[in-house]
Amino acid sequence: MQKEFLIETRTVTDEKGTLLNLKYYLIEEEASPAAAPLYRICVKKSLSEHPGVEESASTPPVSDSETRARQLLRRLITNAVTPVCLLEIVDDIMTKEDMQAS
Repeated sequence: MQKEFLIETRTVTDEKGTLLNLKYYLIEEEASPAAAPLYRICVKKSLSEHPGVEESASTPPVSDSETRARQLLRRLITNAVTPVCLLEIVDDIMTKEDMQAS
């Protein structure tokens, strides 16, 4: 079972001056009632002139900790990460954190 929580909506301007509407979601997945939930992140983007057309991307599970997933999501929101670069940025962040923990 999956639950999707809208965390924040932002409107930003890209390098061409186009207004982008960004929506950031935390997705909670429960594989089974006995297992702890896993958390994924989803980002949806639409252009102000075409609000009905969305581009989206979501990560594989990033954590089994809601707090940790929300911290990661907050970094993505702060930096206005879009769907096109979501996976690469999350991978970079998690790789750096793994290297620091070692």
